[in-house]
This record gives sequence, C-alpha cells and structure tokens, in this order.
Amino acid sequence: MRPHIEFIPSQWLPWQEDALPAARPGIRARVLSRDPDDGSCSLIIEYPPGFTAGSQVLGVDEELMVLSGSIEIDGVRYGRHDYAHLPRGLRRRGMHCIAGAQVLSFFSGEPIAFPGDSAPLPDADPARLVRRIDTRALAPMTGPRKHMASEGFNHGGTVHKLLFDDPLTRDKTWIAGLPPYWSCDTVERHPVCEEEFALAGDIHMPNGIMLEGAYFWRPPDVAHGPFGTLGGTIHLCRGKGGLYSTRFEPAAKPFRWDPPYQPILPVDYLAYVPSSIDLQESLACNPGS
Repeated sequence: MRPHIEFIPSQWLPWQEDALPAARPGIRARVLSRDPDDGSCSLIIEYPPGFTAGSQVLGVDEELMVLSGSIEIDGVRYGRHDYAHLPRGLRRRGMHCIAGAQVLSFFSGEPIAFPGDSAPLPDADPARLVRRIDTRALAPMTGPRKHMASEGFNHGGTVHKLLFDDPLTRDKTWIAGLPPYWSCDTVERHPVCEEEFALAGDIHMPNGIMLEGAYFWRPPDVAHGPFGTLGGTIHLCRGKGGLYSTRFEPAAKPFRWDPPYQPILPVDYLAYVPSSIDLQESLACNPGS
C-alpha cells in the first residue's frame, strides 16, 4: 500500500536517473509515490530532446498529462496539458520527443514493456482507451457532480472536467478548478484513495498551502478540509480503488488562511523537506526546477 503523502512540492524531489529501465530506458524521473507491493507509481518523467522508442506493448495502464514540451505516440502529438489513458495491451508503433518534455505519468503496476511484435498480452480494451484530450479546450461541468456523489459541496464558481471514467474499475480522473477567494467550511472523506497534482494556483489546507507542482496521495477515509484559495487553483485529480463518493462533516475548526506547512510524509520523504523554509518564497523563485 502506498504511504500517506500530504503534501510535498514535486520540485523538492530528486531526479532519479534511469528511473524506468524496463519501460523507458534512458529517462529520468521524479517519483511522486510508489506502491511497494504491486509497483504502481506516479512520476514526472523528463524525456530528453531526441528521445525515441520503437514498437512496444506495456503490461500495465499508462495515464499521462504533459506538463511542458511535447511528445508523440503513434503519430499523435501531445502538447501542454494534453491528456491520455493508454490501457495495458495497447500495441504502440513508436514514441518520439523532439525538443524534450516533462510528463506527469501514472502506471497501474510495475512498468514493463514488451516488444510490440511478440508481446504475450491480449489486445487492449478499446472501451478503456482515451487517445487524447486537449484539456484546455474541453468544456467544463459546473454545479454538483452527481456521478461523484458530491452534493453538499460548495460548488459556487467551481468547474470540473471529467477525463476518464474506467468501465472496468470505476476509477476516475478529472480536473477540478476553484475560483479566486473560494472556500468551504466542511470536512470530507472518500471511500477510495485520492491523488492530486496542482497544475496552477494556490489552495490553503489545514497543513499548508499547495502551490503549482505540489502533490498528495491520500488513503481512503482520511478526513480533510476545510480549504480555500486566494487566486484560484487547478488540480489534476484521481480516485483510485472503485466508485468515488464523498461524505461531508462539519469542520471542528474554522477555515484558516495562510496555514504553516505541516506535511504528512513517510520518513524517507522528510529528507527532501528543507530544514528552514518559506514555502511560497522557495517555490516562487523557481517553480519548474
């Protein structure tokens, strides 16, 4: 089981060289979280200029969003904030990266690639394939998200873009946007794991302020909130482990602006936290480092 990580700026995590030797040899990555039991993982992969991979098949699902630069898979170009869900067994003709890219990537198990012409895997389920979504052009939903049982939430001004609703597992991936000066006074719990990556903006949570590049992995049924944002925020969100729903509770303490950074982290991640920090100042200086 993955440990509770809430939250860490990805900019503090080290680049690990040759982080995916069985699937993407030669790349480096920041490992956001990893399950020690099944090898599933969430990473920021950095593809160097000129990276190329030939025909292959992955034995696990790969979900991705481009953070910067661009990549090409099977002739499809993915630019900034383009999204895809490529199911296990998908036979890929090739992958290229001309000028370099950083890609937020999620693998459903240990990432292992097989040669495309001899992969001992059944073909991918086409119902689970999302070839490409331009998330910036995708029309947003507003108001209560009935498919996520979110009635009771302060939906005023919020937007929601559903990217993937897995017909096999019922896991979901979506983009959530909150407007400037939005806040809530409730606490939430979900029956599944929740994972988020901050694409832009700020969100003030009880244990700190998440800025662009910050990440969390939250186990099921962990209470969280209340929270709010000054300038607005956009997060990529994933619900893992089945049907996503929300249970709301009154907050024991009122919402607080500008909370100090008090993360929940496994021991090995504590080494990446600077001993003396001004979170907002340290990330504003070099948000993409």
